[in-house]
Amino acid sequence: MTILPLTYFGPISWWRIFLTYSDIVCDIHENYIKQTYRNRCSILSANGKQNLSIPIKKTFGNHTAYKDIAIENNQRWQQIHYKTIMSAYKASPYYDYFIDDICHIWTKKYNYLIDVCIESVDIVSKIIKTKAEYTLSDSYLSPTENDFDFRKCKDLANYTNDNYANQTYYQVFGDRFGFVPDLCILDKIFNTTT
Repeated sequence: MTILPLTYFGPISWWRIFLTYSDIVCDIHENYIKQTYRNRCSILSANGKQNLSIPIKKTFGNHTAYKDIAIENNQRWQQIHYKTIMSAYKASPYYDYFIDDICHIWTKKYNYLIDVCIESVDIVSKIIKTKAEYTLSDSYLSPTENDFDFRKCKDLANYTNDNYANQTYYQVFGDRFGFVPDLCILDKIFNTTT
């Protein structure tokens, strides 16, 4: 079994694991881990690398299960994310081609983080035309020695020693900042065909 956290438009390294490993299970009963890709994605904007975070509230404090993490909807995070992504990627080669498939995630109201993350995985899976599948856990997963557990990894690219996330490709602001590896999957979708 391969245990992955659900992510909001996860980094390229997350997608590499998702597409390469088998028997993917997303543990939605783990305690929410802050400062990870569970509620944020990293893009390359005119100001450099930028994290877009979904504001959350922990219903049960620090021991809130991932499935119970609510979104703080009194903030305008969806409007901010959409405008920031549009500004960063509207000049990219494939922005116009894919934005209509993606933008509804910033107009639909979500109450829980898990719902946004599931939808972002489903959107990207459809765009990249993968048949890779995952399941959601029924309870907290205790890995065995034969399992691959990526839940506590804050830097998946370095953890897996996989250079795929570091392979260069065209980036809109690459001339200004050089290549920035392992950004969210949207960076690769908007900038390349692979």
